[in-house]
Amino acid sequence: MATTIPSPFVDEKTGEIRQFQTLPEKIKGEYLPEAGHIGILGVKLAMLAPFVGGMLIAAPVAIGFWALSRLGVTKAVDMVHEKLLLKHKQGDFLEFDFNDPKDRNAFQVKFGQEHPTFVVEYLHMAKAAKLAQVPKVFVIDQFFKKEGRATLGGLVSDYMAGTTTRPSGKDPVIMLGKGALSELDAGELRAVVAHEMTHVALDHPKNGVKWLARMPLNGIINASLIVAAIAGPLPLLPVIGVVAASNLVGRALKSIKSRHQEEMCDRGAALMTGGTGDLSTALAKIKNAMVKMKRIETEYQYKSQGLEPPKPAEASWWNRFVNGSHPSNERRDALLKDFEKENPEYAAEKRGFFATAFNKAAARLAPPAQKLVSSFVQRFSPGIAA
Repeated sequence: MATTIPSPFVDEKTGEIRQFQTLPEKIKGEYLPEAGHIGILGVKLAMLAPFVGGMLIAAPVAIGFWALSRLGVTKAVDMVHEKLLLKHKQGDFLEFDFNDPKDRNAFQVKFGQEHPTFVVEYLHMAKAAKLAQVPKVFVIDQFFKKEGRATLGGLVSDYMAGTTTRPSGKDPVIMLGKGALSELDAGELRAVVAHEMTHVALDHPKNGVKWLARMPLNGIINASLIVAAIAGPLPLLPVIGVVAASNLVGRALKSIKSRHQEEMCDRGAALMTGGTGDLSTALAKIKNAMVKMKRIETEYQYKSQGLEPPKPAEASWWNRFVNGSHPSNERRDALLKDFEKENPEYAAEKRGFFATAFNKAAARLAPPAQKLVSSFVQRFSPGIAA
């Protein structure tokens, strides 16, 4: 029987979100992949230890390399984040700090016609997620074009939605492409932002730096094993096999962890907004737009060289398992539908709350916004009635 409150995630008395994932989920999706990755490094280090004076010497040396690597990676990521914060002042981003009334007004002037309640909803969701800092909003303009990452004027970045923080987890930023702001309706944009806020709430950017900091140590151990094999003490082919297999398993573990995090953030969006269908349609729009733009870019690159562009092909199951950072849209949609089936009253109540606020705010706008209001209210009227 469906319940009003999706326990154990929401407090039954207050309706306040208590957590986004259970401890067993965290162990399965995050702690075990982490332990597996560290275990792989330990096994390879044990293979190398006899040739560097045993584990009593090899382990402290490895720990020292890891500490230096973590310090270096942390400083590098912090510099990138700082550069990102400064770079927008050259026109690559439009920055909005919703703690500042001037920035709230500036956003309303620029995007308020399409998203009249976005600022209020944004602050509401940041509070619901219990974020220590309200993330700044960066609306992407020409960053990808100037960085040379897209041939056709940065069209792919127009649909980007992402988040970043410093390695400490501080100074969170949510990045939104102009295409996402113009193409996603209020419910879809709200669900996407709630997903990104859950990444911040669960410290995913911060934890990603920890994984990244182990990669230089992994490279040093791999190189040392191959050198030891070439020099003679270790058999070459088995060592190459161990290095290749361990790297493959490491990538798979990282993929498992990343896909788990995305699924937890989808649930966070459902908990904060009730917009299970909204997130599904937003994901479909973003995927279709990015696939289309990627195909156009590929065709342009091939045809400019007088070559016939290859036919687009879906990534294999194995490739997605080893390299995929996100679950398939089909799986994400299925999980969101399961949430809706298990908690229909809760989801409808959340949607109704935001839809009512949207209706009141948009009703105060000029006549061109009325059509948008009508379509939104019609879409959610069953949910409001529930």
